[in-house]
Amino acid sequence: MILARMIGILGPIDEEMLALGLETSKYFTEKYDLYHMNEETGRVEYLIPESSSLSHQLLDSDAKFVDFLSYLLQINPRRRPTASEALEHEWLSISYH
Repeated sequence: MILARMIGILGPIDEEMLALGLETSKYFTEKYDLYHMNEETGRVEYLIPESSSLSHQLLDSDAKFVDFLSYLLQINPRRRPTASEALEHEWLSISYH
C-alpha cells in the first residue's frame, strides 16, 4: 500500500530498478504491475496507484519548496541529489522576512 501511495505521488519506479531489484517479485508482477496478497482472502489483488501530486499532498503553495522536496524524493538513487547538490537548490537561498 505504501508503494502504491509513493508511485501515485512521486511517479512510477524505473523499470531498470525493478528489473535489478532483489525483492521486486514480492510486490510487482512480471509486467511490473503492483500487487499484494490479501491476508483475509488469500487472493492476489492488484493495486492501482491513485494519482496525486506532492503539492496537493503538502497543501503548500510555495512552488520552489515543492520543487526542492521533489528533487530530494527521487525514487531512483542515481537521480537523487547528494547532500552537497541539495544544498545548492534555489529554495535554500530564498530569504523569507
